[in-house]
Amino acid sequence: MAKVVLSDCYEYDYNLVKEKLIYSVEELGGFESYLNKDETVLLKVNLLMKKKPEDAVTTHPIFVKALADILVEYGVKVIIGDSPGGPFNERALKSIYEVCGYKDLENGDTVKLNDNYESFEAKHPQGMILKNITVMDLLNNVDKVISVSKLKTHGMMGFTGAVKNMFGIIPGILKAEYHFKMPEVKDFSQMLVDVCLYSKPVLSFMDGIVGMEGAGPSGGEPVNSKIIIASDSPYHLDYVAVNIIGASPESIPTVKRTIERGLVKALGEDIDIKGRKLSEISMKKFDMPEIEILGY
Repeated sequence: MAKVVLSDCYEYDYNLVKEKLIYSVEELGGFESYLNKDETVLLKVNLLMKKKPEDAVTTHPIFVKALADILVEYGVKVIIGDSPGGPFNERALKSIYEVCGYKDLENGDTVKLNDNYESFEAKHPQGMILKNITVMDLLNNVDKVISVSKLKTHGMMGFTGAVKNMFGIIPGILKAEYHFKMPEVKDFSQMLVDVCLYSKPVLSFMDGIVGMEGAGPSGGEPVNSKIIIASDSPYHLDYVAVNIIGASPESIPTVKRTIERGLVKALGEDIDIKGRKLSEISMKKFDMPEIEILGY
């Protein structure tokens, strides 16, 4: 059974967010179930573009700081990283770190912002679309990966969550090439699941304190969704998250692919929900974008 923890969180207050994240980790069985002390962990955040935290486009820096601090207190080192869609180089990333509020997240040797802009190619036997994959060299600098996504809608995929967040391990402008080569929704969503399988996030956290509806992932409207979602499975986290925002799992291409591939059961009967019950979550149904159905 995959564990998914639902926690109310009404604002980006550091102490409150940290308290809720500690609760989530405890409900998942504690970091010791997933991480060894003295390891280096990548927090794979969503840094889509240069947007201020209040725009609800990127993972909020207070959320990331609280999670990084908990990890350091446990005994691991943290690297915070992502590869947005543009140039993947020092100049571009420094600008994004600053605008997105990440500049001050570094803490000596224990918390670092990624400054490795190299990439490498690897074989991916589990992949259905990607049998070979080019990814950030940063993965060679860490022992474990944690997905730290944002609760948002998405114009092509309907929803962007813990699974799609891992597309950020594909370096820079190579993402545009993937879009060009896989214009059909079914192929593209299949590729996204391939990427997530390759990256193997051991834990996934979703910043849903303020989410985004409508024309996501960058042009939608912020929503005070007031929730943190955590899981030991990115696939099951997304399954629960789309239910919370009022969408059918089968209507979201990435979630549909995970069901087809046996990663998640169609009715969600392999999910152990902890914390708040789904029936207790009071949230408006998100305004969902229309997906252009091409071979869906």
